[in-house]
Order: sequence, then C-alpha cells, then structure tokens
Amino acid sequence: MTDVLKPEPRLVSLYGMYIVGFEVRTTNRDEMNARTARIPALWQRIREENLLAPVMEPKQPAITLGAYTRYQSDDKGPYSLIIGSEVEGLDRIPPGMVGITVLAQEYLIFTATGEMPAAVSEGWKEVWKYFSETTVLKRAYTTDFERYDSARPAEVEIHIAVR
Repeated sequence: MTDVLKPEPRLVSLYGMYIVGFEVRTTNRDEMNARTARIPALWQRIREENLLAPVMEPKQPAITLGAYTRYQSDDKGPYSLIIGSEVEGLDRIPPGMVGITVLAQEYLIFTATGEMPAAVSEGWKEVWKYFSETTVLKRAYTTDFERYDSARPAEVEIHIAVR
C-alpha cells in the first residue's frame, strides 16, 4: 500500500476535551532508539490487552487518541504521551489511568494514510518539515494529538496546537 499524505494541513479551532488513558513519559531522543523507546510498547499493550476497556462511557468508542502533552519545553525536552479515549469529564478515572484536560485551541491537522505505524511516522516527518519551513504559525507545545478511527484503520489525523 502506498503511503499518502494530504499536501496541506488544515487549520481548525477545536473545543476543549477530556481524555482518560495510560501515560508514558519520554523524549524524542529516547524514541529514536529501539532500546529506550517507550511509545511502541504502550501502543502494543493498548491493542493486545484491550487496556482502554475500563474507560467509563467514552464519547466515541471507535476513536483512540494519542495525546502529547506536559511538554517541558518543546520537541527536544521530555513530554507525556497519553493513549486513551475522550470522555465527558474527569470524575471517573479507572485505577492506573490518568486524565487530562485539553483546552480549546487552534490546531493544524495533518492527515496521513497507509500502513501503520509507518504512515504515522511519515505524518510526523511532515509536521516537523512544515514547522521548520514556515514562520507564520508556531507550535504551541500545549497538547497535540493523533486521532485514530477504527472505521478507517489506514488513516491518522495528527492535530498540532498552534499559536
């Protein structure tokens, strides 16, 4: 299957949301090394062990989110990835999980299609390329997220918070 990336991201304003899921703290440097990478193992556990089943009343059960948040600084510093589901509120967080509030913000949405996880990796390469070449919009480093829809398993939307 050929990977396809839509050429231009689209700018949208999104309402805030709540996400409940599992958290891992990491850096991009650690993720570039198979021995220190934490993200692939968490995604594998989410898929194989159905770890999100205890999330109470997800707003859209077919949607899984990977939220990059709690940035120490920018893409060079530590951050958290929370893989989870959107929920109505943070009053019912299952044991072992965390909840975050994603504030209303403007996002650039990049869409990548193809075989996963290669398509999401290519999508992030386009994100980094876009922000290295543009001076108009800057990354906000608040919360960015990937949106996966089980009805479209070969597609991911990468939402980048901008200012």
